[in-house]
Amino acid sequence: MKTPLAPDQRAGLFTITVTQFVLVFMLSSVAVAVPALGREFGAKASELGLVESGYIAAVSMLLFPVTRLADMVGRGAVFLSGIVVFTVVSLLLPLTTSIGAFIVLRVFQGAGGAMMVTTGLVILAELFPAQGRGRALGISSAGVYLGMSGGPMIGGLITTHLGWRWIFYICAVPCVACAVLALRHLPVRPKVTRGLRFDWGGAVLMGLGMMLLTQGGTHFDTALGKTMLGAALLALAAFVVWEARADAPLLDLRLFAGNKPFAFASAVQFINYAAVFGITFLMSLYLQIARGMTAGDAGLVLMAQPLTQAVLSPLSGTVVDRVPPHRVATMGMGLGSLAMAMAALLGPGSPLPVVVGILLLCGAGMAIFATANVSVIMGSVAPTHYGVASAMTAAMRTTGMTFCLVVASIALSVALGPHPATAENAPQFLGAMRVVLLGFAALGAVGTVLSLYAPMRRPDAP
Repeated sequence: MKTPLAPDQRAGLFTITVTQFVLVFMLSSVAVAVPALGREFGAKASELGLVESGYIAAVSMLLFPVTRLADMVGRGAVFLSGIVVFTVVSLLLPLTTSIGAFIVLRVFQGAGGAMMVTTGLVILAELFPAQGRGRALGISSAGVYLGMSGGPMIGGLITTHLGWRWIFYICAVPCVACAVLALRHLPVRPKVTRGLRFDWGGAVLMGLGMMLLTQGGTHFDTALGKTMLGAALLALAAFVVWEARADAPLLDLRLFAGNKPFAFASAVQFINYAAVFGITFLMSLYLQIARGMTAGDAGLVLMAQPLTQAVLSPLSGTVVDRVPPHRVATMGMGLGSLAMAMAALLGPGSPLPVVVGILLLCGAGMAIFATANVSVIMGSVAPTHYGVASAMTAAMRTTGMTFCLVVASIALSVALGPHPATAENAPQFLGAMRVVLLGFAALGAVGTVLSLYAPMRRPDAP
C-alpha cells in the first residue's frame, strides 16, 4: 500500500510540474503565434527570430548563475521569485505595442523561467525520499513533454480562436496558483549563506556563448551568423577553461573528473535532446509540405507523441524506483534513435499509421529516457551539489534543444536557400530532412552506447 503524500509533497509536485510545463510551453506555443504577431507589429523576419531565440538564450545563459545565486540566498526564495517574474512578464507581454518591447520582455520572461527550472528539481528531490523520487520526477517530466510537444497545437488553437495575447493570459493563471501554493507550503524564505562568492567571469562567458549560439543559428544564412557561431564556440571553450581555474566556479568541473555517472549521464542528456527534440519541428513541416495537410490536421497527428510521453513518464518513474536507472535510460535512448532512423525513410506516400507509429515510438523513448537519466544525475551527487546537478540537467536539455534546431535550420538553409519551404520544393525538403534525421539517429546511437556503458547507480546508492 502506497503512503499518501504529505501536503507539502503534493503542493511541491504540482507547483514544480506546472512550472516545468509553462517554461517549454512558452517556447513551443509562441512559435505558432509568431506569424500573427509579426503581421500585427510589422516585424522583420530577423526580429521574429529573436522572439524565440531571445527567450531560450536567457534560459540557457542564466542556469548556472542562478544556481549559484540560489546557494547564496536560498533555493525556495529564488524559485518563488522566478514564478513571480515569469507571471508578471506574461501579463505584460500582451500589452506591448512594438516588437522591440516584446523581445525585451521575452528575455525577462526567460530569466524568470531559468529561476524556476534550475531550483525546481532540487526542491522536488529534497521533498521526496529515494524510493518515491523516481515517480515524482516522472510526473514532472510529463509536464515538460506536454509543454514541449503539445504547445504547437494548443498555441495554434488559442491564436486562431482567441488571438495570440491569450496564450500569455491563460498561461499566467496556473502560475498564480503556483505562487500561492509555494508561499503556503514550500520553504521560500531567504536563507543567506555568508562567505560565498559569485563567479562574474564565468557568468559573462556563459551568457555570451549561449547568446551567440542562438543568434548565430538564427542568422546562419549570413556571414555575421557564421561569425557568431564561431565566436560562440570560443566563448564556451573559454568558459570551461575559466571554470577549471576559478576559485568559486559556477560549475565545479571536479564533478565530471571524479564522478563518471554524473559525467556520462550529463553527456547523454545533451545527446538525447540534440538527437530527438527536432522530430516535432521536422514532422510538422513534413506533414504540411510533403503531404499537404492543414496545420490543424498536422497538429492532431503530432499529438500522438506528447500523449504517449505524458502517459508513460509517471510509469517510467515507477520502474526507475525498482530497476537500475541506467538500463531504463538506455532503453529509452535506443527507442528514440530507432524512431529517428525510421522517420528518415518517410516519403510523400508513406501510410499515415506508420507516421503515427513513429511518433508513438519516439514519445515512448523520450518518456522512458528522461526520468531515468534525471534520476542518475540527481542520484550521483551529494545533496550539497543538488543545485549544480539540477542546473546541469536543465542546461544539457536546453543546449541540446538549441543544437538540434540550429542543425535543422542549417540543413534547410543549405537545401532551400532563401526560399520558404513549400509544396513546390518538397523534394529538396525531404532530402534535407532525411540527412538530418539519419545524423540524429547516429548521434542517438552513440548516446545509447554511452548510457549503457556508464557505471551508473541507483539514486542515493552508497
